[in-house]
Amino acid sequence: MHPGAITLKKISRLSGYSVSTVSKALNDKKDINVETRATILSIAKKHNYVPNYYAIALRKQQTKTLALIIPQTSDGFYGQLLSEIQNMTFDLGYRLLVFQSFESIQKEKECFKIINDGSVNGVLIITTLNNESLIKKLEVENMVPTVMWKLSHPKLDDDLILDEIKMYFNQLLDKIF
Repeated sequence: MHPGAITLKKISRLSGYSVSTVSKALNDKKDINVETRATILSIAKKHNYVPNYYAIALRKQQTKTLALIIPQTSDGFYGQLLSEIQNMTFDLGYRLLVFQSFESIQKEKECFKIINDGSVNGVLIITTLNNESLIKKLEVENMVPTVMWKLSHPKLDDDLILDEIKMYFNQLLDKIF
């Protein structure tokens, strides 16, 4: 968070209400007076308040972040897949972390190591490599819901691609929820 960012504490000081009251007002809790809520919301809006995403994730134990491991984003086919997956992710209100494996099993291992910090709720791996046993092992070790889409070769049928993306994406969501 940058130094000038407005926080609950700053809104509390500006409004004269406790941090707890400010939090309740911003989270639309019912036990806050209408005028109090209006005052706090006005200050928050005036100062462009944005909730601290990481604090919310910590409190809810849910990051609302998915990871995508993809061979490379510069390839037109994979770029199209990334675009579709990112749209589906955003539609759910989730964030997407994108990692490029450059078609290397070692890079895929490194990607898993990076995301093994609780920062993501699930991983979709799009790969051309024969690494199913590695992925299963990493999923167990990392305890991150994982779905792998093994491509034998990039497909050109846009409708088929879209259907497959949705299928694998939904498989991942099923594992998360």
